[in-house]
Order: sequence, then C-alpha cells, then structure tokens
Amino acid sequence: MKNVSLVEILLRNIAKVAAGSGIAALLLWLTYVMLDVQHMQSSFTLPQSSY
Repeated sequence: MKNVSLVEILLRNIAKVAAGSGIAALLLWLTYVMLDVQHMQSSFTLPQSSY
C-alpha cells in the first residue's frame, strides 16, 4: 500500500465536494427550469423556422 500524502487526500476531498455541489446545482437548475416551463407553457414557444 503506497503512502498517500496529506495534499492528495485534501485534493480528493475537495474534488468530492465540488462534484457533489455541482450535481446538486444541476438538479436544482433542472427542477427550476421544469417548473418554469410548466408555469410559462402558455407563452412558451420554440423558435420556428417558418415566418
């Protein structure tokens, strides 16, 4: 078993926290977007190519 330096452990923990907060932020954003689309469905239109 190789020696794991304190810096490596610290970096791994920071990476785990960053990944976790990133996933949480993504889920929150997706939830917000879905709720926003449901509320704005009457005025929500996709861009149309035909004018």
